[in-house]
Amino acid sequence: MAVSVSRYVKGTVQLFENLEKWLFVILLGSLAAFAVLQIILRNFFSTGLVWGDDLLRHGVLWISILGASRATLEKRHIRIDLLPRVLPARIGLISEAIGSFISFLVCTVLFWASWNFVRGERLAANIAFASIPYWCLELIFPMGFALMALRFLFRATSELSGGSGGMEP
Repeated sequence: MAVSVSRYVKGTVQLFENLEKWLFVILLGSLAAFAVLQIILRNFFSTGLVWGDDLLRHGVLWISILGASRATLEKRHIRIDLLPRVLPARIGLISEAIGSFISFLVCTVLFWASWNFVRGERLAANIAFASIPYWCLELIFPMGFALMALRFLFRATSELSGGSGGMEP
């Protein structure tokens, strides 16, 4: 039974990782096409979509947060790894686990701050474009920081146990 639960969890994690990857790809392609459309409309037809710049700005925000989350998953985020390189292997793993745990704490604080920010935006009820409120577009902040926090927590626990924790692709 433990094997089937483990396989189910791994399958679910893999599904969400694939969804994240495809969301990133679709978002990037759509934004590139929309930016080209805006350029063509402005340069050749002296017009453009009024809400286009706002859409592109928030799309870049989503791509940035999804990219940071993906970099965290693949262990390609910016980090200082001098200690693990110069310390003995076991102590190096412990220092990496401590670094991952500190990153988890930072992402948790950022999640909390961004959640409060989004709640404030929801109360303000400002509309971005096409009747879409700003708070819906800014939900990527708490979602992204929560995902990164979980990934850092899993990495910290797996480094202490000596495994990879399924963090590499």
